[in-house]
Amino acid sequence: MENVQDKLRDWLVACISGIVSKPDEVQVDASEDDMGLFFVVRVNEADRGAVIGKDGKHADALRTLLRCAGGLNDARASMKVEIPGRKYTPDRFKE
Repeated sequence: MENVQDKLRDWLVACISGIVSKPDEVQVDASEDDMGLFFVVRVNEADRGAVIGKDGKHADALRTLLRCAGGLNDARASMKVEIPGRKYTPDRFKE
């Protein structure tokens, strides 16, 4: 049976592939630490707006669903959409 990290990554790839024009370029990397699972989403530059949405609403909705799906599997999960050239540090990594 697949572990939770693989199940959530596959689910996230399926969700994002449904809203982008180039689903074959969707990449989701996962890592795990003491705070839970963290997913980094990479898509084609032209599709980034569709994934993020106006005022970040699509990304926020995906994060909410991911958090709920993780909770159903007794795991804490979060994600970010990577934007090349922009540094982003999640709050949990800030000192």
